[in-house]
Amino acid sequence: MSDCSLTKTDESKEWPEGIISVKLTMNPYLLVLAEEKAAKSGLKVWEYINVALWEKMDRPSREELMNFAAVFEMDEMDPKWKKRLKLAARHELEVLEQIKDGEA
Repeated sequence: MSDCSLTKTDESKEWPEGIISVKLTMNPYLLVLAEEKAAKSGLKVWEYINVALWEKMDRPSREELMNFAAVFEMDEMDPKWKKRLKLAARHELEVLEQIKDGEA
């Protein structure tokens, strides 16, 4: 899947592909500074912010991210994107399991 990835950083190789759009509210001062730094790094601002956040969370692996998304507890008030993320992560894990079973 990395051939069609939107991300460029080495760090992003540890992330499952982003298939669900998320809106975040950010401090405008941080956002404008992140835009400037991202441009100097040759990255889109969203990838620059994702790298910083991923590093701040102690660099979870692709497997840790997928497993967490597949089982996190949801509240009925959670937004639809969280529900779609959970379903997508469960599906991806099932596909990976089927692939592993086919190779065994």
